[in-house]
Amino acid sequence: MYELPIRRLRAFDKPKIESHFKSLDAEALTSRFGVPVSPAFVETYLSGIFNNSALVFGAFPDSCLRGVGELRAVPDSPNHVAELAFTVETVWQDLGIGDALLSRIITAARNRGFREVHMLCLATNHKMRRLAAKHEAELKLTTGQIEATLTAPWPTPFSVAEEISAEYHAMARAILSWPGNDRRTG
Repeated sequence: MYELPIRRLRAFDKPKIESHFKSLDAEALTSRFGVPVSPAFVETYLSGIFNNSALVFGAFPDSCLRGVGELRAVPDSPNHVAELAFTVETVWQDLGIGDALLSRIITAARNRGFREVHMLCLATNHKMRRLAAKHEAELKLTTGQIEATLTAPWPTPFSVAEEISAEYHAMARAILSWPGNDRRTG
């Protein structure tokens, strides 16, 4: 069975993240931010994507960054609450990338002690609503948006090992797919 490579993104991945966001069409950007946004807004947003201890993950189905997921702690939250958001390039949607990113983000939230994870999407974003429901989120309609609340289970040694293993495998795949790393002989 094919396992989608998802790995944590770091500051050195910022050019890939910028390229990913530039490849998103207006509809995908509106779905991500909840309102139509300008290129200047996206540029400003990306300049601080790693601020506030955000965990940023990338999906690499074809060795190129096609999906980005973010997990951020909600400031001043007494109950260990985080929020998540993600994007998947339009031509790569409906292939399980969003589901895999969401699963990875939930595991990361769980292993960091977040008990609740919130996600907002437009009420018209049926794909995200189905995805949230698939992960047993509580859905609440609020002024044209859906707020999905996921309850993360407590971390276990297995969940921590699962996250470490997934990160290791994604990094190994990245190394093996570097340009010029041709494994053919002769």
